[in-house]
Amino acid sequence: AHTMDLMLEDIGKLPRVAATITKAKCVTVFLYAHTRVLNLTRKFLSRDLVRCGVTRFATAYLNLKSLLENKKELQRLFRDDELNELGYLKSAKGKKANMIVKSETFWKGVETAVNFFEPLAVVLRRMDSDVPAMGFLYGYLVQAKIEISRRFNHDSTKFQEVFHIIDKRWESKLKTPLHRAGYYLNPFYYYQNKLAMEENETFRDAVVTCITKLVPEEETQDKIIEELQLFQDAEGSFGKEIAKRQWKNINFDPGMKFINLFSLAKWWLNTYIVLCLSLFSLAKWWLNYGSSAPNLRKLAARILSLTCSSSACERCWSSFEQV
Repeated sequence: AHTMDLMLEDIGKLPRVAATITKAKCVTVFLYAHTRVLNLTRKFLSRDLVRCGVTRFATAYLNLKSLLENKKELQRLFRDDELNELGYLKSAKGKKANMIVKSETFWKGVETAVNFFEPLAVVLRRMDSDVPAMGFLYGYLVQAKIEISRRFNHDSTKFQEVFHIIDKRWESKLKTPLHRAGYYLNPFYYYQNKLAMEENETFRDAVVTCITKLVPEEETQDKIIEELQLFQDAEGSFGKEIAKRQWKNINFDPGMKFINLFSLAKWWLNTYIVLCLSLFSLAKWWLNYGSSAPNLRKLAARILSLTCSSSACERCWSSFEQV
């Protein structure tokens, strides 16, 4: 989760994104600085404009997204006679906010920034919990990159810098043997991408590394290597039609198609519940169809039950500190 936040932070430092965030702050600061202006804003928007996220740059994304969702209402607000009569638009901050809201260049910048941030913010939401997610992180990041590319019509010149940032952080912290092995042992990803995974020797090497690290007995190590072939070839209990049918349902709709839920609490709750169900389905799949590979099944359970964030522990220690 920390590495995902650093990705968002690096993207937020890109000149065009940083300039957009600064302008967006000018607008929100103006709207929230005066009680009467804030009341009028809530009247036009029927809700609060500013939202809080789990991290600073998740908050920046949520606020940019909120601005984009309320673009028409904000433009109507700044054209409204009632706001003009309050006199705040004559101040330096009011004039600047007015100019920003009426600028189409600003709104294009907001849309671009949201398209950079949103797929990664969705991954951050999923990972920032104490739910075991080792089997999904690698796949989520692959999906996030695909989604960013799709949003820019696969024109690499528009997102090349962002991909460089993602790959740099991903390579240094999130491509450990555990992350790769979790991706490899998740049947939802493995059987869809089998050819690519087998051609990329790093995934097989990661599994072997985990076997030697987590299983001290050499005899059991040899058995796991033999059983791994059954998983790869979908033989034995892995080859049953019901097993093949059910691995397709282990993961929920990838990225939930990156649906934007208006309620932050609802978004987090839905993401958490669906991720729990996904992990339950993944563990259940190995329990039901891993009988031909009892030693591999045990190892897979150990790897796939790992969390990808220490945030829950950190929050816990903060509470203990206060006590």
